[in-house]
Amino acid sequence: MTRSRALMIAEIALVVGLNLDEAVRRIILDGTQPGEILYYSAGLVVSALALLRRRYPGRTAQLATVAIAISLACSGIGGLTTPSAPLGGDCEITGLALLIGACCHRLVSVQAGALAVLGGSAMVVAPLLRYGDDQLRLTVAIFWAILWGIAVAVGLMLRDSVTRREAALAEARNRERLALARELHDLVAHHITGVVVRAQAAQVVLADSTEHEMLGEIEQAGSEALTAVRRLVGVLRSPEDAPPVTTGGLVEAIESVVDGNDRVLLELAPGLDELAVAPATVSTVHRVVLEALTNVAKHAPEARHVTVAVVVEGRHLRVTIDNDGLARARRTEGGYGLIGMRERIEALGGRLTAGPYGERGWRVLAELPLPKEVS
Repeated sequence: MTRSRALMIAEIALVVGLNLDEAVRRIILDGTQPGEILYYSAGLVVSALALLRRRYPGRTAQLATVAIAISLACSGIGGLTTPSAPLGGDCEITGLALLIGACCHRLVSVQAGALAVLGGSAMVVAPLLRYGDDQLRLTVAIFWAILWGIAVAVGLMLRDSVTRREAALAEARNRERLALARELHDLVAHHITGVVVRAQAAQVVLADSTEHEMLGEIEQAGSEALTAVRRLVGVLRSPEDAPPVTTGGLVEAIESVVDGNDRVLLELAPGLDELAVAPATVSTVHRVVLEALTNVAKHAPEARHVTVAVVVEGRHLRVTIDNDGLARARRTEGGYGLIGMRERIEALGGRLTAGPYGERGWRVLAELPLPKEVS
């Protein structure tokens, strides 16, 4: 038998026992007075509502509200009709205590606090209105106030345990993510480093060969891939471990790709040097511009004009690469490079589009969100 089921059975036994005791004392032994049947019926309904809170945990607030309203109404009516009723109401107060504890456990802070205060008022007001003896109602009011405090304390303890458990699960998931990230880095970086080292060695051996330039490109591509792997490992970290927002570096990253290419016209919006962007955004813009210009060189070598424009529109950084190459350049839309860039940009919350532009041109457009600090 699970702990939850055992607690449920114990609650049912307690409530049933209290209701039977209430019935025996009020109806059989003490006889009935005006209002006593009302008190017993209220206790029966409130205790039933308390048991239903496990069946319908999402309706805890509604159940507690109805129970508190019934208790307050019966106290008011009973105080007018039977102001000196015999001691009782155990099942009603127990049900209220269970519902108040459930509210403190499950509901949001404001809602839980409001229902806890209303429930405490109902528990303290009940003996003051129902019982005639001053000493009796004061004693019972103090005892039920203590019971209310215990219910609130237990509910808050359960609430804290849930919060701690969720925090522990989040920490465990974060540790697993970091472990996977380290394994990915170690595995991929090991093989890429081997490729780079072999390419460097081949350049020394084949210094005078025609393949020397190709080996240099392989080395550069391997180094860039290694850097990208390290950056992606950072992306796998939790948001708290994300690199901070920085200024600068965006213009340098773009210019490092465009410099030396006489066909490219670079258009940068004013103030990009002071624009606060995340390092992941800088590296993504660098890769998008590099991939787009590489595709132009491969598939549209006859393009006479290539324009790289970077502007800020609202809360987005807009990067546009246009060329006036022939239609065959449009085959790059399904290229693996742009597919990878699209996935990377979408992971950052942005969007990448590539398609025909004008009569015979081609446009690559990347829109990346800026951090909240940017207005």
